Amino acid sequence: MTVKKFSTTKDILKFEGSDARSYWKRFSMLLALSVIIATMGLLRNSSAVVIAAMLVAPLMAPILGIAGALVVGKVQRAGYLLLVVTISSSVCVLLAWFLVYMSDVPKGTLIQEQVLARTDPGIEDLIIALAAGVTGAYVQIQKSEISLLPGAAIGVSLVPPLTASGILLYFAEYAYAYEAALLFVTNLGAIILSACGVYLASGSLAAVLTKGKRRTGFSIGVTVTVVAVSLISYQLVRSTYDRYLETQTEADLVNALQAWGYPTSLEIIRADVNVKNSTADLWLIVDLSLDVDDRIATISDLLPQHLKDGQIKKVLKEILGPDYNVTVRYQTRLAGALELATDKVAPAPSPSKSKE
Repeated sequence: MTVKKFSTTKDILKFEGSDARSYWKRFSMLLALSVIIATMGLLRNSSAVVIAAMLVAPLMAPILGIAGALVVGKVQRAGYLLLVVTISSSVCVLLAWFLVYMSDVPKGTLIQEQVLARTDPGIEDLIIALAAGVTGAYVQIQKSEISLLPGAAIGVSLVPPLTASGILLYFAEYAYAYEAALLFVTNLGAIILSACGVYLASGSLAAVLTKGKRRTGFSIGVTVTVVAVSLISYQLVRSTYDRYLETQTEADLVNALQAWGYPTSLEIIRADVNVKNSTADLWLIVDLSLDVDDRIATISDLLPQHLKDGQIKKVLKEILGPDYNVTVRYQTRLAGALELATDKVAPAPSPSKSKE
């Protein structure tokens, strides 16, 4: 396969000509509609609506165009399309910000779970984007497999993280907004890199290497892409490791607290650890006997001694270390196990054991 026969590259690079105006009108309309759908879906916390926005979004075409331009050694064209993607992405963020501003005028708007779900990119997101890039490039080459394109659009997230970034900027959550933008950049770089691999595997490598100018452009473009993806991968690996460390620390903390509370029934409602900020948030509930009303005592007097003597600080230091700031919410409630045949009241079992 020669470059001249590489129709996919020529098709996805041709954004000018006699029909350029109609193309850009269609591109702008679909991009605006995608942002509107994604923003409303995120505000309503509807994953189905967000998926609809992924299907409408037209950003995949210029991104694949960047890969095609790099493969044939047209660095200037790749730079032009990258500028198109950058401007389009910025417009998405600004439009999402404006839509939230308009939505927040009549009543208060909250940051929904669907928004926060796009603020914690990890190495798995990079893998998904690489696979989606392969799928998108393959569909461009094999027109008979066009039915696979919606799956690639759903698999990779382009417009939703941009709209999430705009929403978070409105709420002045700048760190989260950066994380959402990082998810988009991750998808962008991974799609370009994997699509380049598909185009090269389709037979264009030999043709590119025969001409010195194209070879030089190809080498520069691919090197820059690999370096960019490597830098992104470093951040994603760190984020993934921090997430793993937080999950493991939370599990260790729960086990240590349950051992500390035994034999008293102790339910741990929340145990959140933030490794980056060295903070933790705990919410504990201690069960008191149902016959507490028959005693003359304060709730503090009814607590077991080992839950009153401050040993929880020792437990927290053993798991988290001395550098953490921990918020502890410590509540009590009445609980007991009733034997209906004898009217006997026994201490309540641990909530985790009662579910088994």
